[in-house]
Amino acid sequence: MSFAMDYEVSPKTIQRDIDFLRDMLNAPLAYCRQRKGFYYRDPTFMLPAMILSEGELLALLMASRALEQYRGTPLARDIQRIFSKLSELLPEKISLPPEYLFTHFTFTGPPSRPLDEKVWQAVIQGLLKQQTLKLRYQSLASPALKEHTFHPYHIANLRGEWYVYGLDQVKSRLMPLALARIKSARLTAQSFSIPTKFDPQQLLGSAFGRFVLLPGDKASTVRLRFAKSVAAWLTDREWHPQQKLTRLANGDIALSFPAAGLQEVQHWVLSWGRYVKVIAPAELKRSVAAEIRAMAQCLRSKPLAPAA
Repeated sequence: MSFAMDYEVSPKTIQRDIDFLRDMLNAPLAYCRQRKGFYYRDPTFMLPAMILSEGELLALLMASRALEQYRGTPLARDIQRIFSKLSELLPEKISLPPEYLFTHFTFTGPPSRPLDEKVWQAVIQGLLKQQTLKLRYQSLASPALKEHTFHPYHIANLRGEWYVYGLDQVKSRLMPLALARIKSARLTAQSFSIPTKFDPQQLLGSAFGRFVLLPGDKASTVRLRFAKSVAAWLTDREWHPQQKLTRLANGDIALSFPAAGLQEVQHWVLSWGRYVKVIAPAELKRSVAAEIRAMAQCLRSKPLAPAA
């Protein structure tokens, strides 16, 4: 009773706390009749630094599983270490068996290319410290390595591919570089400042797949018409942040959005097969038609003989 009076709580409150320690936190409590109080049978026992509800624990485990799509990247390893440290702070007695997650939930994501950890760390440090980078980069257009003096502004993952957006000091323009294609990177002593007008959310808001509308790029308005048989699949998701989607009188769907690079749009259009018709731009109509003709020719041609 004196304990309750000292802390200005009721004896029932103290009893509830003792029950919680024993039943929920698995504390090794024992009662001492001589001293009329409780003590830890295991003097090394410590209260967990964090208590999670079942829903919070499930969310934590699901987030850990979702990192599978970034396997092989330094980011995944770093975050996995964080999850490991968090798990050490949790009480041993939890109501949700960890194996439940692995048998009831599956996560898949786009394939990602492994990144050079030294390159990753250099780019991260350049971004955080706002220090200029010296890069050696291999573009898709040429196998030759090119030198870049680069100011990193922002890192983004687009469809499983990591990009760093920043200023190329020589070309004096904003450009993206695929992190997997950076063969070497080192920090220099030269510092820079990220312009206040640089808005990554606005920049990436124009993205279709991996193509982003950069300052100075000419955007094309893509206009497509989809058959009503795929309307349900088409209308229940966002394909572009600035899309306009209209259901026509006959049930077909009209979709339009701005895009800078039409190559990825072409790949996406072809994936819909006969259920989509390109209305505009003319360049996209021509490229899709040419690809369909090439595919038909490939199907008609004889397969190549196996090498001897």
